[in-house]
Amino acid sequence: MNAFSVEDLIERLDRLHARGPIPFDAKRGEILGILCPCGQDRRTLIAILMTTLFPLPGFAEHSPLAVLGNLGDVRRSMGIALQDPVLDPALTARENLEFQARLHGLDDRIRRRRIPEVIGLFGLSGVADAAVGTCSPATARRLEIARAFIAHPAVLFLAEPTRELDDSGRREIRDLLRRLNRERRVTIIFTTHDMVDTVAICDRVAVVDCGEVVALDTPEMFQAVMGIDDAPLELDDIS
Repeated sequence: MNAFSVEDLIERLDRLHARGPIPFDAKRGEILGILCPCGQDRRTLIAILMTTLFPLPGFAEHSPLAVLGNLGDVRRSMGIALQDPVLDPALTARENLEFQARLHGLDDRIRRRRIPEVIGLFGLSGVADAAVGTCSPATARRLEIARAFIAHPAVLFLAEPTRELDDSGRREIRDLLRRLNRERRVTIIFTTHDMVDTVAICDRVAVVDCGEVVALDTPEMFQAVMGIDDAPLELDDIS
């Protein structure tokens, strides 16, 4: 198994004179991965994309969601699952989804239809009435993403969706994201330290360095830049 860090990739891009800054946008219906060696840069970029922070000159001025437009419409179009869990472990999966649906203002008729639909779509039928605290890490992660999806967003923002899962759990989440993108045409944007994630499911990958998107291309192109064409790769944990 070959491994390299985001710093390695940025250094190689420097040597090849193949880095930005470049305009940054997301295409409708794609899966876009974001790699960043600096945790603060990564958090700032995600905050801008989520409209909780306005873009500053020189940093992510080209938002894929036009965050300087109607913020209410933008925020209603997205679902968010960050790295830290927000589920109530004492409630069941169904109760957590019910709570989230109410937060989104979904009426009784929509909730009665939507919650069973999401439970089935995310493979949660077997744990729907179990306390979240008793669920496996991979199941809890699926529920976190289901919670973000309950309002049928056009865009899903995910932070480190496979982090701290075992190999089986990581494959499970990758399969889920591919299926959501393929069957529901959801645009998915996520941060990751794991090149296996980007190779397995991303259409494109953005590399962020010093507050700027310095490269935006397919994961296969970045493998070629590193001189590794077909072997599965893992990025070093650089948080």
